[in-house]
Amino acid sequence: MNEIGKLLDQLSRTKGVLGCGIVTKDGRPVEMRLPEKINKETIAIMCATVFGGSTTLHTEAGKATPTSIKTKAVGYTTAIYQCGRRSLAIVMLEDDPDKEQIKDIVQKLGTEFGAI
Repeated sequence: MNEIGKLLDQLSRTKGVLGCGIVTKDGRPVEMRLPEKINKETIAIMCATVFGGSTTLHTEAGKATPTSIKTKAVGYTTAIYQCGRRSLAIVMLEDDPDKEQIKDIVQKLGTEFGAI
């Protein structure tokens, strides 16, 4: 898990990233880099729920299972990425983040977890 910690540290320092982490698909925090005021357990459960709900919507529609979900609001985006078979990478973003660096780090996290 040392490499995962290093990647999350790098991701958390990336322009526009407010918080990030790895959670299980059943809603348990694995490793998180979030502001102190944010409850890690709540974030983990809600991200897993959003991803699971979206997967169900796609399956019911006869479409491919999603590999990422993004929710947007004015000035804020939450991105949830499949990260291996049982984990999700979450990234909480402000406007105008460094999308290329974020994409690169998320792909490296996926490699660490044996992404599909």
